[in-house]
Amino acid sequence: MDNFHNTKNQIIKDQEIYKLAIEKHQLYFGSFYFYTNYIIAEINEGVFYDWKKANRMLKLALKFYGNDVKPHYISNRKNKYFVNPSDWLNFYKSEHRISSYIIVHRTTSSMFNLKFEKMFIKDKVLHFYHLQDAINWVLSANEEDRNQL
Repeated sequence: MDNFHNTKNQIIKDQEIYKLAIEKHQLYFGSFYFYTNYIIAEINEGVFYDWKKANRMLKLALKFYGNDVKPHYISNRKNKYFVNPSDWLNFYKSEHRISSYIIVHRTTSSMFNLKFEKMFIKDKVLHFYHLQDAINWVLSANEEDRNQL
């Protein structure tokens, strides 16, 4: 079996953080939760998450955050789905920016995919096994940023 970490309590709807989302978007390919300066994404099982789908989410994010905020992006990979890593080139060509790209993964295959994706990503890339650890990292990074002002 590919799983090496317990997925219990990893779904955002099962956690307290779900209630704190400022905006929630349920699209046909996944769910996106917008917070003050980060996004949590949960892509549906079996989806091929390509540039067209990512761009739809990015338009929602741009409307929510505006041009001046670079949110952290947390990909809560609770489902198996497919990503075209070279679509990151489209992301950067479109001049979108994020503060960091964080993957919460639970399988050896998602760890392998992350290593491949990193070849196309210019931003800080982190990975965690638990969603709450990823959120805690974002919150601590935000605190550090405020302290440097």
